[in-house]
Amino acid sequence: MPSRLNLLRLFLLGGAFALTPGLPASAQAGLEICNKTDLLQSIAIGYKGETDWTSEGWWNIKPGDCATPVPGKLKKRYYYYHARSDGGGFRGQSFMFCTQGKEFTITGDTECEGRGFDATQFREIDTGETAIAFTLTLVDAGLAGAVTGARGPGGGGTQLAVLPDLPTSESPAPEGNTDAGIVQSVNELPRTPDLDINAGDLTTDLPAGEHGTPFTVAALFQGCELEDGRAYCSFHSEGVKMRAFYSGPTPDDVFFALEEMPLNTAVLLTGDEADLRNQIAAVVIRAVQLRPGSDPHASLRRALQGDWESTSDREAEITIRGSELYERNKGKFQKARFLRVAETCEGLRGAGPVLVKTTPGEKRTDCFTLAKADGRSLELAPVRGGSALVFRRVR
Repeated sequence: MPSRLNLLRLFLLGGAFALTPGLPASAQAGLEICNKTDLLQSIAIGYKGETDWTSEGWWNIKPGDCATPVPGKLKKRYYYYHARSDGGGFRGQSFMFCTQGKEFTITGDTECEGRGFDATQFREIDTGETAIAFTLTLVDAGLAGAVTGARGPGGGGTQLAVLPDLPTSESPAPEGNTDAGIVQSVNELPRTPDLDINAGDLTTDLPAGEHGTPFTVAALFQGCELEDGRAYCSFHSEGVKMRAFYSGPTPDDVFFALEEMPLNTAVLLTGDEADLRNQIAAVVIRAVQLRPGSDPHASLRRALQGDWESTSDREAEITIRGSELYERNKGKFQKARFLRVAETCEGLRGAGPVLVKTTPGEKRTDCFTLAKADGRSLELAPVRGGSALVFRRVR
């Protein structure tokens, strides 16, 4: 399947293509869980229901078999699961749902014990922004380490190995993550996945200073997109968005490699700055050096991603994508802001990690303590005083 920017190039060249290719006839939509361990696995799942968080169980999956707890086209991005087996281990995350020993469907994820249930740790499944079908494969720890050629979302926090040849969505998946599935060890500590990108494609022989002021900065990849008829790939560094445009001095091979790079990948970016206005810089890329594991806030950054609604005003929503935040009210776009995670707010001590929010073209900077950011709830407390902003995940 062509990547997002391969399709984008076809658009720019006037080519014809289908934006919404269908799934192959053999593909099954829904959330599928497969058991490649040697033990019977009992599975419970959690998700955001119509009115509240919901948990369901149990699906008993024999070794070598699969089950589909969520049939039909997926309507949410995030699901959660817990796996139990005799003699096996399961390492949950800080996502708590209510369970019980027998078959159950439980609405609400709080006060579990008071309602006669068990409070149980689950793990998160991120199906991506566009997936309608997704496969989670449970494997023993040794098998998880044996998977080669794996590619997954950037940053640490979850052991992932993407399975090839599995359909994902009705539209091209962003940042080249075109595979719909993960292999998850049920009893192993997480590790950082490898990036399947040729480092040589990210290096050029452009001379320093030929196209502007030379620079080298630590940055986070923001993805590639089309805006006002111009295609570019961008990075964020210290509150500045750096955009490198197609059909410019930056060689095409660099863009082709960047199209396969996951959002929020930590890099060392070297180039020339041609223009800087309102915290947005036009740059020419001379080299991009991958720095896996160098982002100390990778797990936190991942927990922030997605769509959120205000608990005090359900018509107020935000979307966090990479290092950018988009505000909506009653479904209408309001404003885009830049985000960065810092150790402290400027001029203050002992507040970190904090979330620094700036608006391009404005001098105002807002700084928030992350009172809660567990992937389902987000609470931002203004460092300089004021009411806390509380959000819950929409999907």
